[in-house]
Amino acid sequence: MLDVLKVRIYPNKEQEISLTKSFGCSRFVWNFYLNKTNTQYEETGKGMTYCQMAKDLTQLKKLTNYEWLQEPTAAVLQQSLKNLESAFKNFFSKRTGFPKFKSKHSKQSIRFPESCSIKDSGLKLPQLGIVKASLSKNINDKIKSVTVSKTSTDKYFAAILFETKDLTNTKQGKISGIDLGLNSLVTVFDGEICYKVDPIKPTRKYAKRLRIRQKALSRKVKGSNNRRKAVRVVAKVHEKISNTRTDFLHKLSRKLCDDNQVIVAENLCVRGLARTKLAKSIHDAGFGMLLNFISYKLETEAGKFVQVDRFFPSSKLCSFCGHKNDFLNLSIREWICPSCQTPHDRDENASRNLRSEGIRILSTNTAGHAEIQACGEAVRLVGTCAKKRQCGLGEPVRSWGFPK
Repeated sequence: MLDVLKVRIYPNKEQEISLTKSFGCSRFVWNFYLNKTNTQYEETGKGMTYCQMAKDLTQLKKLTNYEWLQEPTAAVLQQSLKNLESAFKNFFSKRTGFPKFKSKHSKQSIRFPESCSIKDSGLKLPQLGIVKASLSKNINDKIKSVTVSKTSTDKYFAAILFETKDLTNTKQGKISGIDLGLNSLVTVFDGEICYKVDPIKPTRKYAKRLRIRQKALSRKVKGSNNRRKAVRVVAKVHEKISNTRTDFLHKLSRKLCDDNQVIVAENLCVRGLARTKLAKSIHDAGFGMLLNFISYKLETEAGKFVQVDRFFPSSKLCSFCGHKNDFLNLSIREWICPSCQTPHDRDENASRNLRSEGIRILSTNTAGHAEIQACGEAVRLVGTCAKKRQCGLGEPVRSWGFPK
């Protein structure tokens, strides 16, 4: 199997100049052939394949005005063309949007698909030699490729793709259900105890600092050196927010994966939630990032990550008797079951139901198919907007699966 290790690298001045040239040439090749492919498609109805673009690039390097394309390694530019072809394939497969032109003012990256190795506690790259790197672990397996990136704060990172041995299923632990929310980021029930983890809200924590930096940026003259410095200062604040959130989610997901063999969570539509009035809080919580971290960490440790259908009524079901409370809305955080008179905390009850549903899915091998659906007349408030969104047969529109 393949694994990735992202490390920070510290190139010297000569290596920085070489990387800057490689970034520029790779970006130019992408933009040049993206424009050429679009033009050819408008004229003939057919785009350009990778072989056609690579053949044309070889002739383009021989022209006097484009001799500078020979400075970086040919594999870097060819990899840029392969990425462009993959972007078009993903677009036509409806997996992503149309490829966009790259800018030199955003994050820069190139990929070295060959001739990379670890030597003298550094990373050896073509034409660059040994680059000082902060390696967190030893890599003794074959390196497939290395992707070097530069952030807007002038920091360099290298993502090393290498081969590892397949893991055997030896992990032992508990089965836990986790419920995602905004008041409590996760509510975990492992079959014995139930506990909550509060969100850190980094965007709101650094909002004042970001506002001051952005006001200073707005007063700078466009195109001036002071404005470029101010842009970098603002970028550092955004990087601080991103790093704080990522570090917290990494630590939280690591704790969950170390304590559990199977984790059950709800498959929320984060993209849909990001279009609501709770968008800022949704992005700040990082639901998708947390689920992604849990998924790949369990996979590397031979664990299992089970996602329950988003329309499973985890909050409305009584975890003791199974009664479904159709009149439960988002404002109610605690409720009493009208059937068995059991008091419930909304988040804890949801985590219990998710764990039970995950065990049922594992035992029956029916992933993604819930026995009980939340869809019905009481899913959302019946109003003018809801009636307009209903189809001609009167079937209610499916909700986005709001966090509990």
